[in-house]
Amino acid sequence: MSRDIEDLIPEMQEKFAAFLAKMEAANLPFMVTFTYRSQEEQDALYAQGRTAPGRIVTWTKNSRHTKREAFDIAMLVNGKPDWSDNKLYRLAGQIGESVGLVWGGRWKKADLCHFQNS
Repeated sequence: MSRDIEDLIPEMQEKFAAFLAKMEAANLPFMVTFTYRSQEEQDALYAQGRTAPGRIVTWTKNSRHTKREAFDIAMLVNGKPDWSDNKLYRLAGQIGESVGLVWGGRWKKADLCHFQNS
């Protein structure tokens, strides 16, 4: 699994750059937690909590991460990853949508950390 923006397709790299600039302008620090995953890695994540130990962390085998068209983030609070402040993720989601990204926070099964190509 990768955290490298350069592992994404060029269009996503451009959208990420716009997202990053707006997040910095809004003083919303974050870190990238995932970009590209191989299909094998996605399948292993899907198995987690189903046929392998651990909790369920994904509900699909067909992820945009495997197509190099998605990234996940963690908001930083006092320099540390924080997944508990939904308000921060909603702000990030609005910024992502403003640069042409699809934000997972709008899905029926919300994924607040996830951004993908439209």
